[in-house]
Amino acid sequence: MFKSIILKTFIVVSVFTMLACDKEEELVQPLNTVNKEILVSASDQGAFTLFSFETGTIVNNSLLQTTDWDFGLKLITFTVNSGVSGPGNAGVIIQDGVLDNVKNAPTTGYKTDAQGSLAIKDEWYDYNSTTRSFTPKAGKVFIFKTAKGKYAKMEILKGDPTDDNGTVVVPPARPTKIKYTLRYVYQPNGTLVF
Repeated sequence: MFKSIILKTFIVVSVFTMLACDKEEELVQPLNTVNKEILVSASDQGAFTLFSFETGTIVNNSLLQTTDWDFGLKLITFTVNSGVSGPGNAGVIIQDGVLDNVKNAPTTGYKTDAQGSLAIKDEWYDYNSTTRSFTPKAGKVFIFKTAKGKYAKMEILKGDPTDDNGTVVVPPARPTKIKYTLRYVYQPNGTLVF
């Protein structure tokens, strides 16, 4: 009987230890950093291109009134899936820094889209009025709370003027699209840790 109790205790302790190790290993696995190119309208009049961090893909505009997208972009205008722009809980903080050095998402301070005031303003790019071009500023990190309450961090590496196929165009040719190169990390488990 005594041997049976010791054996059962050993088995229970072993199972708990293995489960604890599995959970610990799960927490320390590094998240993937993704580089992604997306084509968006080069016109302020065009439709927003909607993007989902969860799937890492463009979302069809027919899903605008869902939580299937996190941010939208056209030319240099962002929208986030919250407030007046969508039914989600998305928000954003833009801060100076290096993407890889951002280890945690803040708990508060996320801006949402409101009537007459979008969450993301023009602080993320430089505009050259002579060439009528813009350049994403280095050292700007976007920290998103997603439409579904998860977290992502992102930087914009570049924005190139292109034709509809994504081929770069130079003046005097007018672009119909902007090809953005994004670099981001998505935290799927809902914690603030990147």
